Amino acid sequence: MIHDNPSMHGLGSLSASPENDDSDFKTMRNFAAAKTLRRATLKIKVTSKVELEGFLYPGHTNKPFVILVHQWSILGGSLHNMAEMARKLREMGYNTVVFNMRGVGRSTGSPTVCGCTEPRDVEAVVREIISKNSAREIYILGSSAGAPISGSVINNFPQIKGYIGIGYLFGWATAIFFCGHYPPVLWSSKRRLFINGSCDMFTSPCEFLCCFWPVMWGPRCVHTIPGVGHFEMEGPDYDEYMANLVDSFIKENDIPQGSYGCGWYVPPISCCSTCVMGIFALIILLALFFTIGLSTIY
Repeated sequence: MIHDNPSMHGLGSLSASPENDDSDFKTMRNFAAAKTLRRATLKIKVTSKVELEGFLYPGHTNKPFVILVHQWSILGGSLHNMAEMARKLREMGYNTVVFNMRGVGRSTGSPTVCGCTEPRDVEAVVREIISKNSAREIYILGSSAGAPISGSVINNFPQIKGYIGIGYLFGWATAIFFCGHYPPVLWSSKRRLFINGSCDMFTSPCEFLCCFWPVMWGPRCVHTIPGVGHFEMEGPDYDEYMANLVDSFIKENDIPQGSYGCGWYVPPISCCSTCVMGIFALIILLALFFTIGLSTIY
């Protein structure tokens, strides 16, 4: 588990840090210096009232960056939930970044219930990674509520080459809060990987495969873990499992198909048509409502 330790304006302020040391850090002058560290502390300016804390786990210079976005702030999501997965990916050579969205930990500002302003936090992190390290290949990884929030920015930067959504909240109930973030993920030309559990209480396989998969554009794949629920999938027991899936996705390697939901596949479209159309119509209406709402914010 990593410890909080803020300090900085933009990704330009970096601090050396042992993995489990919460002592004062020596300020680093540039991003390149962080390459020799096990972990660097970040402070990222979003607005005059919002500054984010985060950590960079430097990997190999020629490897892509993976930015990990944590779960719903309202229910206690924080960078700590993503830190172990970030370390697993760093062990594979990737440069990984975890951060607290506004109002979490030592990040200033206030969280929003629907994640209306949090995409600005993700954009700020991406901009700093690009500007300070000239990153040309970035992958966005979001978990639970962090999946729709982070997915809403994937088309805003050409350096973002792909997206991974763990436990994406596509269910009709969660759509009430997050459907305003759906359109960029549904209609993107970028590679996308969705990792779900077959026992996910928020997004059932039926809802995902029948309501959303058919209307998605562009390259995408789904990996369903049999017998696993939403919160179980987010737990530490699956960090290495997820890291291996992400590694295969980035390398564009195939995972051998197994039984239903195990592997890369194009899912079948089958379900009760009445149920599907009813849920889909509700989600489209809500998406239009929240998209209009988000447009007034941006």
